[in-house]
Amino acid sequence: MDSRSLRIWALLIIDFIFLLVEITVGYTVGSLALVADAFHMLNDVLSLVVALYAIKVSANSPTSKYSYGWHRAEILAALVNGVFLLALCLSIFLEAIQRFSSVPKISNPKLVVIVGSLGLASNILGFFLFHGKPKAFLHGHTPGPDHGHAHSMNMHAVLLHVLGDALGNVGVISSGLIIWLTTWSWKYYSDPIISLVITCIIFRSALPLVKRASFILLQAVPRSISLDAVRSDIEAISGVLSLHELHVWELSENKIVASVHVCVAHEGEEGSRAFMEVAGDIRKVLHGYEVHSSTIQPEFFTVAGHEAQSPRSGGGTVS
Repeated sequence: MDSRSLRIWALLIIDFIFLLVEITVGYTVGSLALVADAFHMLNDVLSLVVALYAIKVSANSPTSKYSYGWHRAEILAALVNGVFLLALCLSIFLEAIQRFSSVPKISNPKLVVIVGSLGLASNILGFFLFHGKPKAFLHGHTPGPDHGHAHSMNMHAVLLHVLGDALGNVGVISSGLIIWLTTWSWKYYSDPIISLVITCIIFRSALPLVKRASFILLQAVPRSISLDAVRSDIEAISGVLSLHELHVWELSENKIVASVHVCVAHEGEEGSRAFMEVAGDIRKVLHGYEVHSSTIQPEFFTVAGHEAQSPRSGGGTVS
């Protein structure tokens, strides 16, 4: 079992324990804040299970059915976890609005503060487990080709859940302290107000993650690459008449691939040798754009512009 799996297992056990504690205390003292946070924790437990499964299958080798292997398993898990977070935001938002019209009475706010503090301590431990940087997550930074690969998107999604839990605990503690220690007439409204603030923070962190994962799964051109610039650079290579079917996409967070059909003005055995030189130049151009796996297919034409033979595959895939 690798270190990522061990860290997720540790967090999964901690979250499951506090799920039981929060839901028990929440229903006992009548704290909807704790009950809501318990269901948030349940969401996290399910998300951690998804993350563990993604790590397991991503280590599998390519098969006859999945020729690319499972490179995108963790991307898919990140998307699922990000959608879970957005759905959670909607749920908390609707519940917070409802609480403005029906404010709950909490029988033991001191116990709510204690449980919330213990939950916050567990999430601080979670940050240490994953070397998290809360400030970066608050600003919605998502690791990618331009930001290094210290964490995969899958692990980033797990960290976002830890952050969401920590913010939820801060909200529980704050509302508990206000209800416990103040005599303000509006003190029971503190819970839905804090919940709305937390929802906005979680939403701002989760949305970039969902967009980034969707971007990769839809095989969009990486943001760091201009397809027009790649096309121009390849067309400028000596021996290239034209090109079409140029595609550049991300197979995973750290692997960019490309494919292109290239028309060359040579034919026969000499043409094949000439194309290999052209293909080498094309690969150098692609390497300059951090594309290290490419498929280049030649289409041979006579100088007069009439096709001399049917297009056939040339070049190959470079790892």
